[in-house]
Amino acid sequence: MGLLAPLYALAALAIIGPILFHLIQRQPRGQFQFSSLMFLTPSAPRLTRRSRLDNWLLLLLRALAIALIAFAFARPYLRQESFLNSNLPGRNILVLFDTSASMQREDVWQSSLQSLSELIESLSPEDRLALYTVDDKILPVVPLDSDTANTPAMSVQAVKASMAELRPTWKRTRLAEGLRTVADLMSTAALTGQIDAGAEHEIVLISDLHADSSLESLQGFPWPQSIQLDVRQSLPQTVGNARASLMAADPDAEDVEADERLRTQGLKVRVENNANSPQQTFQLMWASPSAPYPQTATTVQVPAGQVRVLPTPPRPPGATSLELSGDGWAGDNAVFVAESSRTVERIAFVGTNPSQPEEQLSYFLKKAPLGTALARREVFETRLEQLDFADPLLKTIVIEPETADAATTGQLRAFTEAGGSVIVCLARPNADLQTSAEFISALTDQVGVQLTEADVAKFSLLSAIDYSHPVFAPFADPRFNDFSKLRFWSHRKLLFDAEKPHLRTIASYDDLTPMLLEARVGQGRVWILTTGWQPTASSLALSSKFVPILMGMLEPSAQALSVQRSYEVGESIAIPDMRVEVALFRDDGSELDESVVELGDGRVMFLEPGLFKVQAGDFAGVFAVQVPASESQLLPLDIDVFEQYGIKLGKVAADGDRSEALRQLLVEELEGKQRLWQWLIVAGIAVLGVETLLAGLFARRNAPAQTEA
Repeated sequence: MGLLAPLYALAALAIIGPILFHLIQRQPRGQFQFSSLMFLTPSAPRLTRRSRLDNWLLLLLRALAIALIAFAFARPYLRQESFLNSNLPGRNILVLFDTSASMQREDVWQSSLQSLSELIESLSPEDRLALYTVDDKILPVVPLDSDTANTPAMSVQAVKASMAELRPTWKRTRLAEGLRTVADLMSTAALTGQIDAGAEHEIVLISDLHADSSLESLQGFPWPQSIQLDVRQSLPQTVGNARASLMAADPDAEDVEADERLRTQGLKVRVENNANSPQQTFQLMWASPSAPYPQTATTVQVPAGQVRVLPTPPRPPGATSLELSGDGWAGDNAVFVAESSRTVERIAFVGTNPSQPEEQLSYFLKKAPLGTALARREVFETRLEQLDFADPLLKTIVIEPETADAATTGQLRAFTEAGGSVIVCLARPNADLQTSAEFISALTDQVGVQLTEADVAKFSLLSAIDYSHPVFAPFADPRFNDFSKLRFWSHRKLLFDAEKPHLRTIASYDDLTPMLLEARVGQGRVWILTTGWQPTASSLALSSKFVPILMGMLEPSAQALSVQRSYEVGESIAIPDMRVEVALFRDDGSELDESVVELGDGRVMFLEPGLFKVQAGDFAGVFAVQVPASESQLLPLDIDVFEQYGIKLGKVAADGDRSEALRQLLVEELEGKQRLWQWLIVAGIAVLGVETLLAGLFARRNAPAQTEA
């Protein structure tokens, strides 16, 4: 026999009361009245050595009634082991493990692994386990539909084995996206029968859950009510954190000295301190990969929750980063700084000089804003025989082919093979087209080049444009790809041997003849424009599309690559030409390991902070990659924040606790079926009834005789 509420059985100790009352209330038999004592106060009965128990039967009945009622409240039941030994149903448990940059803190990471270990140890053999990691994307480690985890025991072993492979990354965290994804995965798996739809579904989130965990997108998400979320937050032993970031001034597009000032003095540092930080004094200094520069140290006071902006110390030679010290986490204290100095490029124009200035191609070429934040471009006119091809600043030559001859064609080709760009502009309708065709053929190695004058009734339009090419990539958006107002009054028809194409057509007219062609010659490019941009030839020079197209021909990488030089870990960086071999290096010149970088679709992504060099064809750039700013906001959030988004919170119960809870539930069910307490109550009432009858009988029998004095 067992008791459902055993503490109520202690009420049986109340039988001590009737025993005491029997001893106290024992009085001599018979009563005698004495008039001389009528004014005395009677004394209370006392227990003495002569006290004796009378009416043992009544005492036993009263004690029995109390015991029966006490055990009735204790709710006894008769044990049935076959009924109580029921097996626990298995659960579907999915662990979402945060591997973002903030988890790089050693104590937080170890605490998270410990939480996962404790979860695994607490599971029953029937529980099925899956493991996913989350930073800026979701990665399955042991997925719900894993072939290696098709049984509960195998799934738990697979998760336990994969723990040794878990590593924190340097990417930002997107917890909301991760939670929405795994919730949908679990719901879909239940609907498709991949997991038991009747079992309990639980998601365990293991994370430091800091202030910038990107939970906002959970707003409005219909969280499945059948799924319970267990949040296991890993907190650091040292609280607080500070972060430094650069604030660069805008470069001067004309003044070279301003570029130098920007590189050495024009940087400002923004230092932000978390609201829960106990530290307020920090040091900022320049550092190289080998050692810091203590002589550049600057002390800054930043109260908790506030920001301070200060100029950078003078940058010593060889310094690659600014280092912050004195806060709670050193992982985000390095601010890598890429060189921001601008280069100077020269563009030579070799062409005819019509009497009207607006008919000169150089007139519009000089007026166009061709400079960028990375390069200042100068346009000058010259004769081809006077051109210094050895000039290191000479990057581009714009030429009308009628000005060239056989001797200079070889020099142009050598210039192109060395990495220069040549723009051949067929701008004049009355030019010697046969000579121009031979010039193009010799410059590009294209066989069968033929040039004829196009028969244009009113004007021609562009009908076929390759928007995947860097020249026209800025116009790929439907908002900007309307070329219907760009009209061509005259142009040349260029034909070539299609079986041996060295020329690539970038854009064509409505008569399907090329408007712009490209040829790669050695390390450089040759561009062929079959019309001119002067107003008598086309409306190109007066169009807003003139400068972007011209910039694309001057430097295709300028179209695909932003002037930005600082990125966050995991952020894609556009590279102009991924068709050629891409070489990646650290700032010290060592090659990058494949685990540090991802390549694809014209982009490169770095997976850890640092300074990196990229070389792709004729492009070379240095990029500073920082720890994501969101990973520095380490103020911990309250777990109850999930309830604001309609998510049901709970705790994944341990196997022992679930077994005890199930046993208690079965005991209540068994006790409810037997209802022994009702019979005990009835028996107690019956005993009290018998006791009452016997007490009345004994009272009449022992009534004292009245004797008069």
